[in-house]
Amino acid sequence: MNNFYKLDSKTKLSIFEQISARAGLPVYAVEKDWWVVQTLRLVFQMDIAPHIVFKGGTSLSKAWSIIDRFSEDIDLALDRSFLGFEKNLSKTQVGKLRKASFSYISEEFYPALEQLFIDNGFADVQIKLRESRSTDQDPLIIEIYYPVVTPQSEYIEPRVLVELGSRSLKEPNTQRKITSLVNEYFRDKDFADSPINITTVNPERTLLEKVFLLHEEFQKPIDRVRIDRMSRHLYDIERLMRTDFLNIALSNKDLYQDIVSHRKTITAIRGIDYSLYQPNTINPIPPDEIIEAWGSDYADMCETMIYGERLSFDELMSRINQLKKKINEVKWSIDI
Repeated sequence: MNNFYKLDSKTKLSIFEQISARAGLPVYAVEKDWWVVQTLRLVFQMDIAPHIVFKGGTSLSKAWSIIDRFSEDIDLALDRSFLGFEKNLSKTQVGKLRKASFSYISEEFYPALEQLFIDNGFADVQIKLRESRSTDQDPLIIEIYYPVVTPQSEYIEPRVLVELGSRSLKEPNTQRKITSLVNEYFRDKDFADSPINITTVNPERTLLEKVFLLHEEFQKPIDRVRIDRMSRHLYDIERLMRTDFLNIALSNKDLYQDIVSHRKTITAIRGIDYSLYQPNTINPIPPDEIIEAWGSDYADMCETMIYGERLSFDELMSRINQLKKKINEVKWSIDI
């Protein structure tokens, strides 16, 4: 059993509170961070681990230290070759992949992860496969409810969400070292765990995918554009703009082409005009009709999720407009 987990609730709460004071994080976020890392540790002990990569916003904070935003999701991509599918798929093959992925995750991965929690002494952790809409849903979400010792927030639920699907790209990726805040601040204590090495998607891909996600979102009819917690993508993109990964992303035409082709064929959304994915027509700026709502969402994020530097929303949008201009001025085009 994990040494930290064996500590009594009062001691764990005291440790979380000390880290909270030193890191400037809500105490419930410190607690959840520990559970996120324990979940990652178990997932990457599984036999399937060589075929999985860690991606998304949580990877930007935990693996790359690029963002100062707390995220509750563990976003994972399963290599579809593990399920017997190659890179280039027809529409029919994509449908078969979705069904194969659903069967594997629901019938093999989920029960195996549940058993791992039990085998490692986390007997009072409750694990549930979120109800799916159909038998070909991809990705699937596993909800992990842990016993809490800290006062909780209405904004961040005391659970870890593991989202696993087989339709995401996994290249390029890098092995990254990940550790919990408990281990960062108490690494010399006997309850500290060793860091874990996890295959993680590179930030240049994450940057492009977030830009494309917003570009897609804002092509939808206004009444269908999502708002709740969506401003996190603007924040993440702005932080990525401060790194060398921006130039890496915009100088790699093949990567740009690869992601667009993938989104058009593997994860296509009805009603999206993929001809607008050319660099000179990319637009990650929220439409005027919803900009105020996105600003309110960002204000909520600043209060509850972002624990580092917080730009004003006007400053943030100025930076995103700079990025739009930079992408629109790229000299090359892609095949669509």
